[in-house]
Amino acid sequence: MPATVTLSTTTLQNNVGAGDSQIKVASTSGLTKGTRLWLDRELMSVVSLGVDPWVNVLRGVDGTAAQAHNSSATITIGRADQFYAQDPVG
Repeated sequence: MPATVTLSTTTLQNNVGAGDSQIKVASTSGLTKGTRLWLDRELMSVVSLGVDPWVNVLRGVDGTAAQAHNSSATITIGRADQFYAQDPVG
């Protein structure tokens, strides 16, 4: 039986430009340094938590491109090993 992981989500609370290094999220629950955030085909890494609900992020992680995002977009939260460049086999 294949292992399954359910990743949590939150939403973006403001528009974000491609060069922004801080994002405002609906909830910082479960976010720590190194946590990965998947948003509109861009992978980000949490650098640190700012004043709640702001999060400092490294943009365009693992070969993804930093891009603009609209408020209310869904953000998927996980560890680095829970995101793949292609579907895993097995």
